[in-house]
Amino acid sequence: MGILTERHRAMLALLQEAPDYVPVQHMMQQLHVSRRTVYYDMDKINHWLRSQRLEPVHYVRESGYLLPPSTKARLPEQAGKAERTDYYLSRKERAVWTAMYLISRTEPVFLHDLQQLLDVSRGTAHKELKRLTAELADFDLQVQYDRKLGYIVSGDEAAKRQALSHYLSYVLPHLGPSSALREMFHRQLANARLPLQAIDQLERIYEMIGELERRAHMELTDETVLSLASRLLLFAQRLRSGAAVQLDEDERRALTQSPFYPLAAELAAQLGELFEVRFPEDEICYLTIHLLGASVNRVEERDPDGETQRLRQATSDMIDAFERLGCVYFQHREAMEAQLYRHVKPAYYRLKYRLHQDNPAAALVRSKYPEIYRLTERAAAPLQALLPREIGEGEMAYLAMHFGGWLRREQVQPQPRSRAIIVCVNGQSASRMLKLQLEQLFPAIDWLAVLSLREYEHFTLPVDLIFSTVPLPGSAAPVFVVSPILSDTDKSTLLQQIGRTDAPQRAAQLPGGTAEAILAVVRKHADIRNEELLYEEISRYLLRAREPLETAQPLSLPALLTPERISVIRQAVDWRQAIHAAAQPLLQSGAIEPRYIEAMIRKVEEHGPYIVLAPGIAIAHARPEDGALRTAFSLLKLEEPVAFGEEERHQVSVLFVLASGDGQSHLKPLAELSALLRDPHKRKLLENTNGINDLLAWVQNK
Repeated sequence: MGILTERHRAMLALLQEAPDYVPVQHMMQQLHVSRRTVYYDMDKINHWLRSQRLEPVHYVRESGYLLPPSTKARLPEQAGKAERTDYYLSRKERAVWTAMYLISRTEPVFLHDLQQLLDVSRGTAHKELKRLTAELADFDLQVQYDRKLGYIVSGDEAAKRQALSHYLSYVLPHLGPSSALREMFHRQLANARLPLQAIDQLERIYEMIGELERRAHMELTDETVLSLASRLLLFAQRLRSGAAVQLDEDERRALTQSPFYPLAAELAAQLGELFEVRFPEDEICYLTIHLLGASVNRVEERDPDGETQRLRQATSDMIDAFERLGCVYFQHREAMEAQLYRHVKPAYYRLKYRLHQDNPAAALVRSKYPEIYRLTERAAAPLQALLPREIGEGEMAYLAMHFGGWLRREQVQPQPRSRAIIVCVNGQSASRMLKLQLEQLFPAIDWLAVLSLREYEHFTLPVDLIFSTVPLPGSAAPVFVVSPILSDTDKSTLLQQIGRTDAPQRAAQLPGGTAEAILAVVRKHADIRNEELLYEEISRYLLRAREPLETAQPLSLPALLTPERISVIRQAVDWRQAIHAAAQPLLQSGAIEPRYIEAMIRKVEEHGPYIVLAPGIAIAHARPEDGALRTAFSLLKLEEPVAFGEEERHQVSVLFVLASGDGQSHLKPLAELSALLRDPHKRKLLENTNGINDLLAWVQNK
């Protein structure tokens, strides 16, 4: 006799319900499987039908599959008579049922119970336990054995529920929204003796979710409805058995402020009445987390809070970054942003509160669309900056699917990315700095390697561009000779040069064009008083547009205090000239306006030498609204100290300039600087250091 898996039974249920032919595409969508899997499984089903003396499923190429009327009539009776041996569970399915059975146990569980549950030998049941023990360790759960109580899963209740949700997510995608399939699923759960036997309770939960959707003015996806209903049933049963979650006080306080909390409280009251159990506040907050992480087709937001606004901004910034990195332009930007935000918001809460979300297509997306996946990884930096943990492959693949879907919809493709190497003979520190500058200038280039001259002689991979600090005669690829520290003029020149190469894509092309092209347009319509100065201003503006988003990642002192922002001079006429000199790198890079310098001087004039934080060391600064365009640091070292006040400690030889674009993004780098200055050894080292490379090493705490 043939065997039937759970997916085979789900396919038969679809055919049993259908009045006519079921298209292959519909079956693929309902069961979340490939076309090849449908064909393969249908052969297995027909083999089983023939073994039961039933007419097999008919297939018509243009129409799909049809269950013959005679088979439809007899199938329920045959299925009802099916022996337990008619079920076949894959190794993964055995792990799923074993985990759910053990975690949700309501009575002692011994090895013979698992044998009966899985219909396997004692040895196989023992192997499944060993595998499960390793899997549950990832959730900080342990499988233990007690002679009287049998096998027990011990650990935090929230971790147990997380594991249950994980295993549910493996089972549920194979079911679809059909009520017949749901009934089959829960009947199987009942056969496994899990506490999910009350189908009428489940139907009532579906009604609750429908009411919640109407009150929240949202529409959950079909898969979410099925998953949420099953989880709510599990959680209620867990609570009824005395297993309750406990949340951190700060986390609980934040969740009670969520607009979903009142909905969760109402849902908890209804579940409590249905299951005759009281939901404490921690459980209501736990339900709030699951509502926040629920995927939606549609949602109406009212009175968005600060977190919502940050997520909307992150979504917009992600699309900006993807366009810039992929050299594409999405025409239907507003619709795309709305759709992506509907995914980003629940994904953010799933990641924040560690709600598991399986993505069976993750590996396929990464292997079949590697370019889109890599672009998405880089474009997702604004969202990553809001999260306490890294975006995993599953969620990243969902984001990539969104971007890929819009690329196909608008019939555009990311331009092929140039491949480049850097050849630098100035040592590792200079190499790293040069790479950082070039990455910021050309985000659409893939940087394969940073090589020494000797390493370059043995490098064999094909490249489109080479950036080198020395000439490389005989190279097959264009070579651009650069300084280890790029000035604004150097950067502007490179932008012009790269734009004229025959590389696979114009890595340097900006949406706003080049400074030269913009200047040509201005000449047609205006009289220019100082063409050279205007050219420099336009170049600086375009260069700022290429710099990474401030929100992409937390700022650090080494990232801000780069070589071009460190200067050494012999002396200054007075402290005002010292502030002017120290601020020049920030002014030239466009981080501050000229009035910011005057504001710093005015502060000292009004309040005295308060900026001297330690003997000989001062940090000049003003308010963001005084002309700070973005967060930045600079460092000036004076070989001869300059007096900021009358006391000996006011003789300053080390002057930092700090600019904060938003009043808070400077806090982390400032804390890093303060930590260095608190160390007497580090402070002494700074006072005795005059070379730019040595000062850079001090900043990097080497």
